[in-house]
Amino acid sequence: MGPACLAATAVSNVADGAHDAGVARALGVDAQPWHSLDAAAAGVLAWVPVGTLTARAAMGGAVVLAAAGAVVFVLARALLGACAEAPRFGAMVAVIATWCALLGGAWQMEAGVGGAALPAALAVAPLAALAAGNPLRLTVFLLALAFSQDPLAGLCAYAACGAFVLVDPEMRAGMLEAWRRDWRALAALKLAGLAPLGLAMARTRAAGVPVMEALMAPYAGERGTSAVGAPGHFVQGEIGAVLLAAAVVGTGLALLVPRARGTAAALVVMTAAGLACGWLGAPLGPTRFGAPVLAAVACACALAGVAMQALVRAIAGARVPLARASAAMVLVLELAAPVDIADETYGRGSVRPHGAPPWLDSPAATWDDTAWGVLPPRAVVLVTDRTVWRRAAAAEASGSLRGDVAVVPTFAHGAAASRVLARDAALMPLWRDLELAGTPSEGALSSLAAARPVAMAFAPAWAHVLAKHLVPAGLFDRFEPEPRGTSDRRKGLEWFLPKRERLARAVARAHDKRFADPEIADATAVLLRQRLLDLAASGDRDLVGRAVDDIHAFAPDDPTAAEVVQKMVLGKSRP
Repeated sequence: MGPACLAATAVSNVADGAHDAGVARALGVDAQPWHSLDAAAAGVLAWVPVGTLTARAAMGGAVVLAAAGAVVFVLARALLGACAEAPRFGAMVAVIATWCALLGGAWQMEAGVGGAALPAALAVAPLAALAAGNPLRLTVFLLALAFSQDPLAGLCAYAACGAFVLVDPEMRAGMLEAWRRDWRALAALKLAGLAPLGLAMARTRAAGVPVMEALMAPYAGERGTSAVGAPGHFVQGEIGAVLLAAAVVGTGLALLVPRARGTAAALVVMTAAGLACGWLGAPLGPTRFGAPVLAAVACACALAGVAMQALVRAIAGARVPLARASAAMVLVLELAAPVDIADETYGRGSVRPHGAPPWLDSPAATWDDTAWGVLPPRAVVLVTDRTVWRRAAAAEASGSLRGDVAVVPTFAHGAAASRVLARDAALMPLWRDLELAGTPSEGALSSLAAARPVAMAFAPAWAHVLAKHLVPAGLFDRFEPEPRGTSDRRKGLEWFLPKRERLARAVARAHDKRFADPEIADATAVLLRQRLLDLAASGDRDLVGRAVDDIHAFAPDDPTAAEVVQKMVLGKSRP
């Protein structure tokens, strides 16, 4: 319950921008084949009449973290018990090892809406089942379930269990005998574990999304603005030199004990494979972390628990006065490690903009107010980017998006678009253009703007004649039935300036050049970049400088802004 309680303190009515895709998936707005159990986890506490749907789903994530704590504790306790009997303090060392993993920033941040905590727990669960001596049926089912939730985490779990069986001869003989005797039931359990993936694939196909494209897109988890590649920086920042050294020592000690050799080999393989998934696209932080990476952290901390227990046992068994009291003090010192980790994690989640009062809205809430709060009644918003589309889905879940506003994903087809476009007959001309040509025409948008307010972000692939109809209004541009002049666009930019400054203050981080919510800054830069291209396409050279200043507040080194400045200000041709 310790990690779950810490995660519950970070529950917010509005999720951070890094988990927009997770919110959309967990609440059933965005159909995806992987992470299909996120909706079930999000619905655990959906009946509680507290906060928004996003907050209730995040509380479900805290419950998932509690279950993950139980799984990691079982694994650590089995490993420590196999290494040496320590009835007085073995369980406490297992708790310390569990807390070192689950109180860290990686697990805590992914315990939110649609995070990687659930697939990471499912990846560790088969190892815990094998180490605790549970039957093969449970292990086979958990392996299939882990793969259906996250393919990389599932493959790491398969590799770790394979190492367990290969190293432990008794386990290998028992597995072969159980497979010969019970292969039909094991095959049925494997299919049952893969059932969530099959159902999610069917739902994805029904939504009009190509299944193969959906299977390949998020297979490594949502990255956001997090890094991928070599895991050295992640190991240094999230595990630390002390825990890493303890894990190395614990690995050596565990491999020397025949009873613990299989479990230790499995944990080493899971740790190495999970960290190596960074090269395959698993995010390594600082805002998102992949499920294999979380599983690697849990296994490394379990191995570190072996060294912790060995140190306490060595001191308790020493032939010196007050040996047991000294061992108890060492155990208390080891307990300080997860407490320090929890304090650092809590501090990371409490960062506020420079000089901001404690009641200031989060960057995501300020973004929602800037984007959706200024829209007129019954507005139709055309979204051309998936990042902004998922931000809209997260806003709908948190109640920041009004029910009269229709958000149309212009890049989607089939059920994903028809769910919105079929609501109003005035949207039929737009629907026809998107299905036949893939882009809206000037006539369709003009007729729609005469019936309902239209807000959009300009796409470079669209006809440049549309740029003359757009006037800045918040983060989006308002489409007018008739072309507008430079003075109208200038007034729109001047009206947006104080809102931009407020959003920039909310996204900024005190005494740091990085952003408090880089995904929100990225979503803002996407819309402002499209506005810059709109002004450049309409030939408003005098306003390009203001649009560039808007982008630089959220993307100081934006290459598109530099290219537009070079072509519009220093050159003669339009971009």
